[in-house]
Amino acid sequence: MDNPTSKRSGRRAPLPERKLRFLIAGGAVLLFIVILIASLARSPEPAEEPAPAGEPAVAEGSGAETLSEPEPSPAPEPTPDAASQVPADVSAQLTARRLLRRDGFPMLSWEPDLFSADSRGRMRYTGAASTLSGIDVSEHQYDIDWRKVAADGVDFAMIRVGYRGSTAGGIYTDDYFEKNIRGALNAGLKVGVYFFSQALDAGEAAEEAAFVLEQIRPYEITMPVVFDWEIVGGSDARTYTVDRRTLCEAVRAFCGPVRDAGYEPMLYFTRYLGYRKYILRNLADYGFWYAEYEDRPRIAFDFDMWQYSETGTVDGIDGDVDLNLYFVR
Repeated sequence: MDNPTSKRSGRRAPLPERKLRFLIAGGAVLLFIVILIASLARSPEPAEEPAPAGEPAVAEGSGAETLSEPEPSPAPEPTPDAASQVPADVSAQLTARRLLRRDGFPMLSWEPDLFSADSRGRMRYTGAASTLSGIDVSEHQYDIDWRKVAADGVDFAMIRVGYRGSTAGGIYTDDYFEKNIRGALNAGLKVGVYFFSQALDAGEAAEEAAFVLEQIRPYEITMPVVFDWEIVGGSDARTYTVDRRTLCEAVRAFCGPVRDAGYEPMLYFTRYLGYRKYILRNLADYGFWYAEYEDRPRIAFDFDMWQYSETGTVDGIDGDVDLNLYFVR
């Protein structure tokens, strides 16, 4: 068989050569399509345009026109572990943050350097504040000559009305409550009360509040009514596992009914309790009674009353007694 001439000469190319050219052309088209698809797949979607500054974003599918800009959240309260290192010296912190309430946090209002004690250990504050000098007592002081107490420069007395047991958890009246409150009032002192709590939860704290309100009903109480929860014993104590939030709920369960009854509710705490057990920012609606036996307060939190000594001497009382300074707001 004769071979046809090449395409270049105007003649038809042999059949195998035409098939080869057809396959090459088809492959080129297929390769172009594959490259085009791959290129489209790699192209990023256009980024969502952010809402203009100052305009709230639209909540898709919410049915609302816009969402209001959220308020900034307060700084979280330190966890017990994070707060375990109590600052040794907070004077610089106090100076910088005095009189401020950042995110509702109750910062110290008083100038630490303006506290001073006289020769008898009675604390005074020389800043711009009105104060009262007082004591707190319980059955542990036994019989008290309240006339002598009043004559010794004492303006008020905080009297223990009762307590909850740290093991079985029963509620008891202080053996000297009635005698002390009558004696203090008859001597012309202002009087407040406190309850030594070992509440496990809000239910027990509410029970304690009801007990206190019933006991003080016959008397003129013009000073605070105080929730005094303290750590007693070790891991065998009934309150050992009470966490911070549960304890704060207990404070509110006690202080709420006290306020509703027309009294001034107050919370007692030490430096350790203030940093480790309470979330004081959440309890700033109530008065604070702070206990630390130093020549000046070493805590960043505000307080309305300071228990500054447990070894005070007052005429009419045998032995030591707690001394307090109350700020009249």
